Amino acid sequence: MAEHAGSQVALLHRISSIVSSDQDLESILRDLVGLTINVTHSDACLVYLIDHGTNEIVLRASQLPHDSEIGTVRLKMGEGITGWVAVHNSVVALAKNASQDSRFKRFSSLQEDSYEAFLSVPLVDSGELIGVINVHHRDPHPHSSDEVALLTFIGEQMGGVIGRSKLVEQSQSAVRRLETLAAVAQTISAEGYLERILQAISEMVAETLDSAVCSILLVDEEKRELTVSAARCSSPDYMHRMPIRMEGSLIEHVIRECQPVIIPNIHEEKTYRYPELARKSGLASALAAPLLSQGKVIGSINIYTKEPRSFGDEEVGFVKVVAGQAAIAIQNARLMSETLEMKRTLEARKLVERAKGILQFKHNLTEEEAYLRLRNESRRLRRSMRDLAEAVILADDLNRKDGVTGKMPVRDDSEIM
Repeated sequence: MAEHAGSQVALLHRISSIVSSDQDLESILRDLVGLTINVTHSDACLVYLIDHGTNEIVLRASQLPHDSEIGTVRLKMGEGITGWVAVHNSVVALAKNASQDSRFKRFSSLQEDSYEAFLSVPLVDSGELIGVINVHHRDPHPHSSDEVALLTFIGEQMGGVIGRSKLVEQSQSAVRRLETLAAVAQTISAEGYLERILQAISEMVAETLDSAVCSILLVDEEKRELTVSAARCSSPDYMHRMPIRMEGSLIEHVIRECQPVIIPNIHEEKTYRYPELARKSGLASALAAPLLSQGKVIGSINIYTKEPRSFGDEEVGFVKVVAGQAAIAIQNARLMSETLEMKRTLEARKLVERAKGILQFKHNLTEEEAYLRLRNESRRLRRSMRDLAEAVILADDLNRKDGVTGKMPVRDDSEIM
């Protein structure tokens, strides 16, 4: 009994030395897999982790050279013995003829599937199932209760490592998101042109979420269309898309419901309108969030990834905050544009009024006659009333400087003045 306790302590020390190293998660898993093979005297060990985004069990580590299979061998929850263990959170121990079990699913690329004995144990972190660890024996091998307990112990330690790694990754992702939000706010306050602001936002979001495409679409209410106002992508075809009709599109749903939409698999989404462009660009998943300004949707921000992904609450929340900041930038730019337009209109009216006064004085015209003369010449010469008013004022100023009195000399294109 003391010997057994001593071996567990020694094993714990070995595990601690591995998990406390400076290696990345993949390297740590490989080392733990090697340790598992040694202590269980097995011929193979495979580690699968749950991908909650796709609801699958994915191969993440092995002691054999499975470089092309890591990350690509996938089982649906409940599929195969591994999927069964994940769903039921229960141990499976098969002493021989493992491939004959009704739950078994074979992968031709995994030679371990031809082995006789199979032991599968859940990986748990803080009570949450995060994966499955399997050990294989080439020959028939009865699994003792001690062996099952040993693998379960290793699985608990491995689950803790994976859990801590995920916390670190989430923390780092949160820091990157906060840094991006700060950068977006700084860009909005520093930049003077809306196009540059939106382009900077799309690039920062794409970098933060590691997405292949991030685009910002704005609504044209009159035409009921969406236009690409900014995008960060590697595909020129995406940037040169024609305006998107809103009716029946996924973006219309985002605009109508004022809520984000997640598309885990673009190619299986029947309402997605550009499957060929997505295939050509290598896009798999998408997240679209509305740009809200004063309770009204003025566009959407869209994120596309090359790998299948189900965006988490933190990522969706981050995109919603960025969308809000982008909407503020757009609204401010539009208000500024409207203000400048009002200012130009007021200035033009003042110039026309002044020009009318000059024509009234020089040609003894009424106010209405002076206005009609300016308007008619504007139409004849196809020039704005402001341009003609400025010409009248300039000619009058020149005449005053030269001390000229009487009828005002003017240019050929404004003989009436």
